[in-house]
Amino acid sequence: MKNQRILYGILCVLVLGLLATGCFMDKPLEQTSVQGSVYKLELELPFAVKTELKDMPLDTQTASYVQKAQSGMERPTGEDLHMVEFAVNTFSHEQIQQEYGADGSEKSNQFYTNFGKVLTESYIKSLTAAAKMTNVTTESKSTTIDGRPGMVTTVQCKMKGEDETLKVIYINDPVESWLVAMAYPKEKQDGIGEKIEKTIIPGMKLVK
Repeated sequence: MKNQRILYGILCVLVLGLLATGCFMDKPLEQTSVQGSVYKLELELPFAVKTELKDMPLDTQTASYVQKAQSGMERPTGEDLHMVEFAVNTFSHEQIQQEYGADGSEKSNQFYTNFGKVLTESYIKSLTAAAKMTNVTTESKSTTIDGRPGMVTTVQCKMKGEDETLKVIYINDPVESWLVAMAYPKEKQDGIGEKIEKTIIPGMKLVK
């Protein structure tokens, strides 16, 4: 009995320690993937992505340059990372080359850069309205993801009265671009927030 009480006391101390540090929610990352029309996005998340992308309608102007637009959302329960959304645009590559020149040219690069900025801004604006976000601030920075130009926009806001952080990642590719959005409580910045910045985003890969 004495040994049992000692073990019980030790377990209680460990449990309290885990609760204090949030270790119960700090799940390890696992490899998962999402299939687009051209590329498969491989990345690490605390859960496997089960969502399949669905076709989205295109307006006339966008349809001139985009063959197919797809999107999908994952809303896992009991996770620090409580939303991941994917938006994929498969370009009419030859049409863009005819109008803006070969890949890598100044005009071509500017087209794809502008497309990414407009897509990111439109996504954040739509989500702000749909989720009734308030106190919204954004900060964007250029980066490189899997050897491709990219942009990471950090959105700070209040959602349902709680402080929320949203990372919107855009991967620029002349054949098929990817936008990935991830939402988590601001208080989890030292946990899942740090993993997104140091592991998840740098580890993203587009493979055929």
